[in-house]
Amino acid sequence: MNRFLSFGIAAAIVCLMTACPNGLFNDRNGKFLSQPVNLEAFNSEFDDYNSALPGNRYGNGYLIFSSKRDRKELFNLVAKPFELEYDDKTNLLNAKASIQYNLDIAKDEPYYQLLVRKANQSCNVLGPVVYSFDRQIINVGETRHEGKFLLLYADDSSGDLQIKFVHNFNDKNTAEGPFEVAWLNSTSDDAYPTFNSDFSKVYFCSNREGNFDIFEADLPNDKTQLLSTLLARAILPVKKNTQLSSSADDKCPHFATSYWSNTLYFTSNRSGGLGGFDIYSAQLTNGTWSQPENMGSRVNTSYDEYRPITLPNHDFNYHLGVFSSNRPQGKGGFDLYMVGFLTGEQTRPK
Repeated sequence: MNRFLSFGIAAAIVCLMTACPNGLFNDRNGKFLSQPVNLEAFNSEFDDYNSALPGNRYGNGYLIFSSKRDRKELFNLVAKPFELEYDDKTNLLNAKASIQYNLDIAKDEPYYQLLVRKANQSCNVLGPVVYSFDRQIINVGETRHEGKFLLLYADDSSGDLQIKFVHNFNDKNTAEGPFEVAWLNSTSDDAYPTFNSDFSKVYFCSNREGNFDIFEADLPNDKTQLLSTLLARAILPVKKNTQLSSSADDKCPHFATSYWSNTLYFTSNRSGGLGGFDIYSAQLTNGTWSQPENMGSRVNTSYDEYRPITLPNHDFNYHLGVFSSNRPQGKGGFDLYMVGFLTGEQTRPK
């Protein structure tokens, strides 16, 4: 019989396992997932990509992603419960579309669905990213912002992709928006916003200068005022990041933070890749980005690999990543996959 290790399992079991450094907990949480696993429970015969997982220490929650399964010709957002599991027979980490143990995470489902419904329109809705006011933005050790989230994305309701957001900050049972982040947008395509670890900077991609490049903007120091900043009418300076951008298309930046690294993952069709769009990574050290490196044939193929994200689980000693690919043997079109990206040792400053 398979035994499944859920990362939201009872606190007493977690304490027991963490007390044994070489025990079950470290073997399973820390065992590197070297080969991509198709997230069959989440994929359909239609295109499924552009995923996001709200931040919490367990790495489970509600996977929010773009799919054509409902509107067929258009991408809209879908939210499904997401729980990691470890199979003793195959020794593989996988995920199921349910939350069996962590009731604290499961209770947030109505709020995710509320925001998803508010963001979905009769247009393409792409590149969702979700932040918790309680766990990430306000983060003052209080619980008064539980169930309150910020959902950013881009849609093409006006023709070009424009960065927008919805939230339920004022009343967790009421979704507000969509609001446009006017100072990030241009008359071209702008999409895939991602904040760094302390919310002092936002990265995104845009084709405002021709091909897609990675851009950035500095934010005010007080991240508790993030909503006001996003709604600001004043134009905050935006600049292209020349260390990360190339002469090809560089898209879908995702800033992964942990106690051991600051890493940006993105996708690019620059020369030297395996074909189509590949996933690249770069590390930020003392304000300087390392040369972006291709993730190699373990992750990339001659097909398209798109929109990498990492799961916010601090118990891992590596970045557990989710990405999209139209490689063969999937359910159809783009599918979601999960794989180990980089280890702590790989991302520490040399």
